[in-house]
Amino acid sequence: MIAGWMLAVALVHGGGMSVRDAQRYRTETDPHGLITELQSQLDQGGQGQAGAVLREKLWLLGTAAVNVNDGVALHEATTRLDELAGRTHDPAAAADAGFLRSRQLIAASQGDGISEELQAAALVQGTTDPVMLGRLHYTLCDAYAMSEELTKAIPLCRRAIATYRTQADAWGMGNAGNDLGIVYTHLHRYEEAIPAYLEARRQFASIGAGQMVVLVGDNLSQAYRKTGRVREALALSHASLAQEQAAGRVSDALSSRADIALDYAALGQPGKALALMDAVVADARDAHLQGLLPDFVRTRSEMEQQQGKLRPALADAREVITALNQRNAAVLRSEEARLEARYATREKELQILALQRQNQVKDLQLKAAQAEAARRDEEQQRQSLRIMFGRGVVVALSLMALLLYLLLRSQHRHAVELRAQALRDPLTGVENRRAFQQRAMDLLAESRGFPASTSAHVLMLIDVDHFKRINDGAGHPQGDEVLRIITDGLRRAAGDVGHVARIGGEEFAVLCPGCGAMAGMRLAETLRAEVATLALPPEAKVSTVTISIGVAVFDGARCHDLSSWMRAADMAMYEAKSHGRNRVVASALAN
Repeated sequence: MIAGWMLAVALVHGGGMSVRDAQRYRTETDPHGLITELQSQLDQGGQGQAGAVLREKLWLLGTAAVNVNDGVALHEATTRLDELAGRTHDPAAAADAGFLRSRQLIAASQGDGISEELQAAALVQGTTDPVMLGRLHYTLCDAYAMSEELTKAIPLCRRAIATYRTQADAWGMGNAGNDLGIVYTHLHRYEEAIPAYLEARRQFASIGAGQMVVLVGDNLSQAYRKTGRVREALALSHASLAQEQAAGRVSDALSSRADIALDYAALGQPGKALALMDAVVADARDAHLQGLLPDFVRTRSEMEQQQGKLRPALADAREVITALNQRNAAVLRSEEARLEARYATREKELQILALQRQNQVKDLQLKAAQAEAARRDEEQQRQSLRIMFGRGVVVALSLMALLLYLLLRSQHRHAVELRAQALRDPLTGVENRRAFQQRAMDLLAESRGFPASTSAHVLMLIDVDHFKRINDGAGHPQGDEVLRIITDGLRRAAGDVGHVARIGGEEFAVLCPGCGAMAGMRLAETLRAEVATLALPPEAKVSTVTISIGVAVFDGARCHDLSSWMRAADMAMYEAKSHGRNRVVASALAN
């Protein structure tokens, strides 16, 4: 039964807010709590829930995960949406997964988020589902706004507002109106931005979304400041700061403090403004918010120039240039590697298809030759006068059949080798992510129906600690050599017990069928100790390297499929990294 997730607008959550709006509100005001609640519901409900209900829950889970940069929850949401799309042939589920991946790519300035967004949108072109229609228009508006393709964003944002207006969706109109105001602000069209923000605040206020009213007010303060209404801007920024600090939203609070500093500067208090900006930059460094830091440092540099402090202003300007260059270089390297991998995989797939077609032709030729040999043999028996000639023909055709058979077998071996290459990591020689997932899914399919025991399957996820330092300090060729050395060490230590795979970057997986929890923990500690003692070449500029390992046992309860099993191991690995690295942590889900 579809419970009020999408259609029960008659049910309310206080102050006139529908159940659906209450859930969307929590993606902004209580994302961590919503993630925990939705994961529990998904674990309990499994795949028995109606497709539309399950899809909406996964969309909310992914949205909340993007808002707080929770990679584990986002991976779970997109993976389950992809599985739902494949199982039910639902293009809307596949589109939702694409929309979430696009938002994450754009927010992290990684890869081509707009291309991902457009591919997802193409899956639901022409949809008549009102929820998906509104989401389609809004996500396109939001993607172009976040990517700063502002002129493209304006008509899309207006279309999103119009779509939500036909549905009487105040939350949707508020979100799209806020985006439209942001676009106008970036285009310095402040007189158009102000009414967009005011209308967005009015829509949020109409459903009792008070914190969203304050959030939009923070954006409105920038337009007020640019149009000379500084004291109104200052009041809005202080209100936003109080809400963000109470909710623990560190990055948003820093942005509001930067806005307050700009307000003080506009009110003729440059000393107070610069002091506040110094504190903002220091706190951003302490919180490791590298994405926001260049903007904060640039703002401080401009304030220093206005006060005649040219030396620190020049130092800040140089820091901004360096940070932006590093960010752009990293994005280009990531995109280049992704395209090269995609090209190589496609080339191998095409070669395999070509060989299969050739094999089919050779097989037909072999069958034709065999048929001809049989026909000649029968003719030989009927025509005694031509017996010698017939024998010669049979021998010749038999030789041809043998040659064709040998050629077919050679082609078959070549195709097998290419398939093996497609499942191997070209750098380290071990299995790649595709092979690992295939092996794990086969293992779980074989184990279905058998209870967990002391010989349960064990999964380890491994991440190389501080690997970026090696790439940055010694270069990517030396980083690749270190990965090969680590792989050899893992394979030696794992022996016949575990299957080692490289599933991306500096991340590895070790699958231990029937290993059992205790033996699995002992093996994980052996792997950690082995890597810590590996001898690295002097060119790597580090003497040793360590790893963090998360261990999860497939218990058939909390870890009931590959997605939940990997999530458990991934959470344990992040626990190991957050507690100092170079350690092994068992998943709490396995206890």
